[in-house]
Amino acid sequence: MNYRLIGSVLILLRINSIFTRTLYECDHYSVSCGCGRHNVELTSSRIVGGEEAIPLSWSMMVSIQHRSSHKHFCGGSILADSYILTAAHCVDGQTPDQILVVAGIHNKSDEDGLIRRVAQIFVHPHWSSYQNQHDIAILRLSQPLEFIYNRFLTRTCIPHVHWPNNIQDYPSTSTRLAAIGWGRTKMNDSVSSPDNLLQVEVFTIDNNDPICNKSLYDAEIQFCAALYEGGKDSCQGDSGGPILQWLGDRWEQVGLTSFSQGCAVAGDPSIYTRLSYYNHWIRSIVVDTDIRPPVTHTCDNEKVSCGCSYTDVEITPSRIVGGEEAVPYSWSFIVSIQHLSMNDHFCGGSIFSDFYIITAAHCVVDKSPYDIQIAAGIHNRSDPNGAIREVEQIHIHPNWSSSSSARLHDIALLRLSHPLDLRTNPLLTRVCVPNVQLPTLVETYPANGTRLTTIGWGNIRQSVFDNSPDNLHQVQVFTIDNNDPICNKSLFDKEVQFCAADYEGDK
Repeated sequence: MNYRLIGSVLILLRINSIFTRTLYECDHYSVSCGCGRHNVELTSSRIVGGEEAIPLSWSMMVSIQHRSSHKHFCGGSILADSYILTAAHCVDGQTPDQILVVAGIHNKSDEDGLIRRVAQIFVHPHWSSYQNQHDIAILRLSQPLEFIYNRFLTRTCIPHVHWPNNIQDYPSTSTRLAAIGWGRTKMNDSVSSPDNLLQVEVFTIDNNDPICNKSLYDAEIQFCAALYEGGKDSCQGDSGGPILQWLGDRWEQVGLTSFSQGCAVAGDPSIYTRLSYYNHWIRSIVVDTDIRPPVTHTCDNEKVSCGCSYTDVEITPSRIVGGEEAVPYSWSFIVSIQHLSMNDHFCGGSIFSDFYIITAAHCVVDKSPYDIQIAAGIHNRSDPNGAIREVEQIHIHPNWSSSSSARLHDIALLRLSHPLDLRTNPLLTRVCVPNVQLPTLVETYPANGTRLTTIGWGNIRQSVFDNSPDNLHQVQVFTIDNNDPICNKSLFDKEVQFCAADYEGDK
């Protein structure tokens, strides 16, 4: 294998400067990726050889090693419990049985790290060693990493840029980035490879800048980062390692180290693979191959009066396109709202009490109570054996408004003509609703990064006009920060609305 390619670590010229040390406080309770075991501290100064990272502050980082010698040769990052992201040139020509992945370590020779063999190597189909095009690969591990039981591990966050025109501007010019790794601290000097993980602060360079443009083959799939005057850059031994930007509550991996013409040489920045371009390819590998057992959420039906169903919920912790079918009667508070004349489903709702159903205002705003019915206690939306109730009255929120840009106060209550038999029908239960007392907490509930489940009989693919499933479906998503660009552009009032999705899409 050719190791002339250069990867990420951390060279600095010996120049006197003032230390500026910044603490990046991660929101460990709200985010599900991009936070290490400890907070990151970065020094904005030109320290020769980079600076040692705080142990376990970059918990998404892994060492990729030769299985025969346990010697580190490339870096990588944890995509999911069974998947590692790295550079194609690191593993091209290798077989899975030649490689080990070591996670949860600070010293690259640490024998207490979590070691995993590799079961499969996915090199990007368009990878070419000429100018290192599409220099990205994914490793599938033989056994998953155990996030639940190992606090030293976390997965990396990857970008969620949806507009093709924005891909080559992400990360934007002059963005402050952190590169990490165990690579050499001097060009062509094997002795200078550090034992402990190092970190360095660099900045993205404009794609059209001459010092970047001369090395950049394709700005859509690559970007440059370094210091203009040199002194901080990448060097041999840490290709495949992550370069990340701070988002305010977590670190997002925007690239992985591909190559450089030199170490910290002014005018020769390092080239990184631009992850925003590869979102769909990464997702296709993880979605298509990541088959994991479902997680059962056991409810205490004897002690609680709401939120528990006839059977326990089971959710598969993988990105299944369009969601997955729910266990029958595991969401006993869901109801189908139907046209009375045709018995066809058009909206969902939930049981608030024996007489009342919660739904969206836009579902019923133009309807008469005599036009609709609800079907409760069903799994298949066409099940004739459900508890059918006609609607007596519709209560739409007094401040409901609809425009081309926003739906505000999109909530309604339906009063049923006859009560549901919550005490005698085991397939029915009422939903729990939050009781947040402090007004200042309203717009932060649920918190950013909270794992949520959405359920319903709606279309499972946006591109198909009618692909509604007959059986109830469920999918896991996460709340997105109100100020995140992908949320903020659609959110009209964060006090009455919030965003949720999977950052990688498809849910």
